[in-house]
Amino acid sequence: MTLAAAVDMYVLRRRTTGQKFESPAVTLRAFARRYSNTSLQGITPKEVKTFPDVPQTGPATWRRKYGTLRDFFTFWQCRGKLTAIPMPPAAPKYTPAFVPHIHSRRELRLLLEAVPRCQRNVECRISSIALRTLLLFLYGTGMRVGEALRLRLADVDLDNSMATVRGTKFYKSRLVPFGRDVVQLLRKYLATPGRLNQHYQPLFQSRLHKPIGHGAVNTTFRRLRSLAGVRRSDACSHQPRLHDLRHTFAVHRLTEWYRAGADVQALLPALSTYLGHIDLHSTQWYLTMTPELLAEANRRFQDYVYGGSHAQ
Repeated sequence: MTLAAAVDMYVLRRRTTGQKFESPAVTLRAFARRYSNTSLQGITPKEVKTFPDVPQTGPATWRRKYGTLRDFFTFWQCRGKLTAIPMPPAAPKYTPAFVPHIHSRRELRLLLEAVPRCQRNVECRISSIALRTLLLFLYGTGMRVGEALRLRLADVDLDNSMATVRGTKFYKSRLVPFGRDVVQLLRKYLATPGRLNQHYQPLFQSRLHKPIGHGAVNTTFRRLRSLAGVRRSDACSHQPRLHDLRHTFAVHRLTEWYRAGADVQALLPALSTYLGHIDLHSTQWYLTMTPELLAEANRRFQDYVYGGSHAQ
């Protein structure tokens, strides 16, 4: 049996059990393309190790690829097609932990001001108003980029300030409430001349009224970031991403809670649920300690120690 045939059969089997199995399928098919002329039985541990060991691969991505390949080979070993699993030791190379970029409010203004220049070319598939609305919507709701792009008009209830996110990262749906500013933002966007506003249409449409792809919007954001002059000042090799608006939302929300003297520990589970996380550990990844957030946390600690007005 060829490796490609084994991958196709395995993906089909996983999907017939009701799993989406999208990301693992992409990984396995990329692996099969690399060794397209090799049989399933001919794959060696060295070839398996070479696949995830590529530049700019972080530990999390390395482990994800490793786990996908391990499950794939285990499946065929259990069915008698392999006598041994050709997996190398699970020891990814060390790379510094990735730290998401938290946009300052000044950077957010620079990005918004650069939108008209970024989308001036009529050949751009995303209009200026669509891009600007998407940026503000992501920052104002903390949604994942893919979740926002998959929204249909029927999923958005402006009268009740609510959006229904379907088929999320963890195969669940959730309700996402949003504030008055987001409602006004969306009403203005939906009133754009020439839009198609049937309930089945995507909320964020291209100039041709089609859904906007994840790749297209990420490419557009990289161009926007360059025009706005928004860059990281630390040693991280990764420049700010569109997904960092989700991290920025979480950190800014936490900072405002500290400033308001709220019980942050009691509110963290609510933030975790709002973001669509399955536990608080997942939310902690988003709460990067910025100087602004650190200052507010220190102020809260000093108030607690010295009996200030914000002692809890």
